Amino acid sequence: MGSPITNFENLEQKFNDAVTSDSYKYLIELFKRHQDIYVIGNGGLHYVASHMATDISRLVPNKYCHSFDSFGFITSSANDFGFETIFERWIESCVNTANKGLLIGLSCSGTSKNIVNAFEYGEKLGWDVFLVSGRPTKLKFPHIQINAKHFHTVETFSLMLFYEIIHSLGHSCPTIN
Repeated sequence: MGSPITNFENLEQKFNDAVTSDSYKYLIELFKRHQDIYVIGNGGLHYVASHMATDISRLVPNKYCHSFDSFGFITSSANDFGFETIFERWIESCVNTANKGLLIGLSCSGTSKNIVNAFEYGEKLGWDVFLVSGRPTKLKFPHIQINAKHFHTVETFSLMLFYEIIHSLGHSCPTIN
């Protein structure tokens, strides 16, 4: 039987290191520069992306943050074109690509092929891209990586990061009352 407490791998220190880094400062500049922001991720990170797209859109004026929430589109695109292209297909089919956007990818491995393909497509469109990675990556994209072993650490970190972004943009979450 495992430890009675979930191992979050010194999450608070990983978070503090990330939000004081030059990469985080660059990410905040990207947020300030863009009105349209798109967030993509797989598995649990897909739900983090969806949750944060909602909160950024409602808490930060003049920011329109979108996530890929159509399961019909996801499954039909994966069936017809392959899972590796689902995010690229979403941007191509459902997004006004004439507007320059910011594409943020969340990846536990830092090498998810569908995110890499979407980033390459986004760059061809002249978009900015930024990766939040759980593992070290050799990809050329701007990124924050947290060197985690467990997916739950990456998911929790990503959620914390987006709330910190809201704060860094000069806004806050309402109280529970």
